[in-house]
Amino acid sequence: MFKSPHHDMLKAMMLTLCFLIVSCESKSTDSTTSINNYEVSDVSSVDGSFDDQGGDGSGGSGSQMDTSVHSEMGNDGNAQVGGQRGDQGESTDSGLTPPLDQRAVGLQTDHDITHDGQARKFHFFVPPDVSDQDIYPLVILLHGHGGSSDQMLGLTGVKAPYKVWLDVAAREKIFLLVPEGVTSPDGKLGWHDCRGDTATNPSTDDVGLIVNLATAMAETYPIDENRMYVSGTSNGGHMSLRLAIEAGETFAAIAPVVAAMPKNSKCSQPDTQVALMLLSGTNDAILPYDGGQMPGGRGEVLSAVDTIMFWKNLNQNTSTATVENLPDINTLDASTVIRSSYSGETRIQDVVLITMDGAGHTEPSIAEQFSGVFEAIVGRQNHDVEMAELVWEFFKDKTR
Repeated sequence: MFKSPHHDMLKAMMLTLCFLIVSCESKSTDSTTSINNYEVSDVSSVDGSFDDQGGDGSGGSGSQMDTSVHSEMGNDGNAQVGGQRGDQGESTDSGLTPPLDQRAVGLQTDHDITHDGQARKFHFFVPPDVSDQDIYPLVILLHGHGGSSDQMLGLTGVKAPYKVWLDVAAREKIFLLVPEGVTSPDGKLGWHDCRGDTATNPSTDDVGLIVNLATAMAETYPIDENRMYVSGTSNGGHMSLRLAIEAGETFAAIAPVVAAMPKNSKCSQPDTQVALMLLSGTNDAILPYDGGQMPGGRGEVLSAVDTIMFWKNLNQNTSTATVENLPDINTLDASTVIRSSYSGETRIQDVVLITMDGAGHTEPSIAEQFSGVFEAIVGRQNHDVEMAELVWEFFKDKTR
């Protein structure tokens, strides 16, 4: 395909335009935002752009956690931000200072944690009507490079497919953890994934941060430590791969979205089986479906198929694919979905490729549809499936 010599310059100008559009929308958001059925008050805006770049990959997961948490919980008794469960007793010391509140219910925002001397932010969600006599799954959600935890859950007023997880979590009684990346060398929030040939990632111990936060959640709430899962987009998807590679004993399944295994990895070789669902767009101009160099010096990646084959080998999964064309319920999105499932002898060995034919560097969603201006920059968004529902359907029967 012919590419104009001004193509890269035009792409950069369009990305800048996208950043300005998202920033303006974020700044115009009222201080009280309705998120599905949860009212979120006093949420500060962030100027996050959807510039899901990749990053570097050094810095392991073995450092000790210098942990202090500063949070403001409300005292409302329902499933809103700051809500509390009045019959659950007092807070317990889970290694955080002050500890997480056992009585919290709903979406808890703007918690601060100090990890390796850096202030980090995270949100979390406690489903209503949980019992201390049962245990429940935990899903960790990771934003892309240039995004934020606020933007991921729709708190900035922009379209956010991950916002649907709030409804899924309330219905299915799932705990959610939404940590935030750290400022990268390019000035944008990001994660330290395994790519070893890019300069846009931070050098932080993000594996240690996320594992310790998940452990703290499990020590405070009735969470099943054998049913912890991770999903994320782009840089966040690459980070989910790193978590499975370096902390696979902690997680039962991951679902990277528009991400892939790096060609030049700084991470150790994985040795733990973790179930994988990979969501990839065939027309992704940022992360090439067929593998190769990402634009902007963000590293070289394996193809979607080679990523699946790598994970099949890790999981000792020798099955052949069961291929299913999912219903094309939206014929106007110029995209269809193909599910290729490799069933293992155990559920932890399962590997699934979701190919979004015709789609770009976007999460599929029916409820949260991006604008045409945004799609002009990142590519088409598929509207035939709801990402959160599709990923949860894959996660829910996986256990360590």
